[in-house]
Amino acid sequence: MNPSAGVDASLQTRRRLLLFVAAIIAGAGVAYELSLMLLGTITVGSTERANAIVLGTAMLGMGIGATTGGRWSDKPIVNFVRIEIVLALLGGAAAPVLYWTWARLDSLWGPLLGMSLAIGVCIGAEMPLLAALNDRLSRQSAATVVSSYSAADYFGALVGAIAFAFFVRPVFGLVSGTALIAAINLIAAGAVVFIVPGETKRFVLPWMGLGAAGLLALTLAAPAIVTDGRQALFRDPIVARSESGIQELVVTSREHPGGQIDTRLFLNNDLQLSSIDEHRYHESLVHPAVVGATDVLILGGGDCLAAREALRHPGVDSITLVELDPTVVELMRTVPELEVVQGGACDDDRLTIVNDDAFVWAERAVDDGLAFDAIVIDFPDPDTPALGRLYSVEIYEVLGDLVTPDGRMVVQCGSPFFAPRAYWTCADTLEAADWSLVSYHVDVPSFGDWGFHLAGRGAPPMVDIPPLEGTRFIDDSVFQAARVFPADVRRDNFDTEPSTILEPTIVAAAQGAWVGYD
Repeated sequence: MNPSAGVDASLQTRRRLLLFVAAIIAGAGVAYELSLMLLGTITVGSTERANAIVLGTAMLGMGIGATTGGRWSDKPIVNFVRIEIVLALLGGAAAPVLYWTWARLDSLWGPLLGMSLAIGVCIGAEMPLLAALNDRLSRQSAATVVSSYSAADYFGALVGAIAFAFFVRPVFGLVSGTALIAAINLIAAGAVVFIVPGETKRFVLPWMGLGAAGLLALTLAAPAIVTDGRQALFRDPIVARSESGIQELVVTSREHPGGQIDTRLFLNNDLQLSSIDEHRYHESLVHPAVVGATDVLILGGGDCLAAREALRHPGVDSITLVELDPTVVELMRTVPELEVVQGGACDDDRLTIVNDDAFVWAERAVDDGLAFDAIVIDFPDPDTPALGRLYSVEIYEVLGDLVTPDGRMVVQCGSPFFAPRAYWTCADTLEAADWSLVSYHVDVPSFGDWGFHLAGRGAPPMVDIPPLEGTRFIDDSVFQAARVFPADVRRDNFDTEPSTILEPTIVAAAQGAWVGYD
């Protein structure tokens, strides 16, 4: 028996385990960066800017860290564990701390830059320290070390990105999810103590205990930090909250003097409805399109309030509501303050709720030969590329194949006053998809001046709105008056172009809007 064979096998196993650790920490590093990008997007609403700042700053930090890590290779085990402890604490703290500074101190970009840089430094220091740890196991050529650890790094980054996007964040949420990743990161770092011979455990294990205690304290404090920051964003007390993996939903409610109750629903901190005046928005959105309809399609509108208005029409036999996030409907059904607002519409026998991406569902519905007398589009404003595709020539062309020859479609397109370029870009986009328009706008106090486009496939749709039981705002006279636009927001004041998936002009227009709105 050759004694050296056993030694070689043991070293080979240790090298493989070290490569596995390298993959794990690479996945954790990518997850931290994705969490920062997501946090930037949620808070400032600009995916491109958040991504550019996080990636650019993190890359700068990685360069600094790579230089620094090479200088710490004399004690690679202790220094590697220290770096991973700091990284785990920074990664776990980033979401609650940055959210709090944004909400309470109205400060994001500075802290986001600092956190991205610090996390980048830690990630950059990992590779030279891993190379030094590998030297403790065996002397290999530089090319072999670089290729092995680069492969582990890239593979781990892929797994980490997929796990974060499809499992960690949807299941655990941003704050708890990053804390879980930090714990895994810490465990992987501690495993190095047993994989690589060198400094005795008594020098390293105290650091591991300190890191674990810090992470535990952070995890326990995070909910209170986030709750305090979240409440600072809202005027009224929060009565319900949910994080669906798609978006954060918050419900607030308060009773005004005189007994009037104002219940509000926010999606990613953007106001979606106020119970005081939502009837103005939903009546104006729905009734011009649904007059005379039998089969109605609603895209978006998971709050069931567009469905509530459509159900007022006695001729409506069926409503199909396509909503991506089932949590919206669940909140409307289970939060008492919202149940009052939707008035049982979510559970009406004539309503069928489908949880799916509207674009994907519409393409499939065309293939299935479905057709509707009225289509109501109630999407959030197109201030991100993901939402911009729902305001594109491509989707409006698909929807043209879903409407009956005499049917109508209505689209909410934001504020003609605060976002006029986006509003008229929406009109250009509809016309580019061969829709004829009647544009109109109304005053919704919670939102301001709000605009819609009523569309038909032939001549501009003509409609008379009959008296309807339960309506409080819209009638034919209001609708006719709503078609008049003051000189400062008329279409000929703005040069706009149709928005497509590849050239989402409406996104830039929406992101540059709302100047002076508070």
